[in-house]
Amino acid sequence: MALEEHDREDLLRDGRMMGLRGECLVAGTPVVIGFRSAGQVSLYCGSDPVFQFNAESKLRRVYFQGRRFSAEHGRLVELARESRGGKVEFVKTQLDPATESIMLSSLQDWLHKIRDAARSKATLWRVVDGDTNPFREQLLHWLERLPKVPGIAGAPNA
Repeated sequence: MALEEHDREDLLRDGRMMGLRGECLVAGTPVVIGFRSAGQVSLYCGSDPVFQFNAESKLRRVYFQGRRFSAEHGRLVELARESRGGKVEFVKTQLDPATESIMLSSLQDWLHKIRDAARSKATLWRVVDGDTNPFREQLLHWLERLPKVPGIAGAPNA
């Protein structure tokens, strides 16, 4: 992890780990959605929030209100950056119920908006290869399979 934070890169252009990815405006916010080859999905709703799911559609990482969260044993923990002797380490803190509730509510709101955008023929999607149909089909399929309340993964890389 870098010692300094930077604004996100152009994920549509540079997000090569997400083989299938698309971008559109949702409620005036640029949203990038990417699918990795092993079935993981990432939702970038502007630069914040970011929701990353594993292949079983469970949350594995979240960036929310400028804070980082990671799945650990089926719960989310906050990862606070601390610089020690030129190295960056993350200190884990249990997530308080109020923050978790706000975060999950935001996720539900974004999923609803993204679902509406994916269903709408009026939504203009940009995709890497220019063909929006495979992207839109995979996005709709993933959204249909997603539980109403996504679970939390056992680990951030699970």
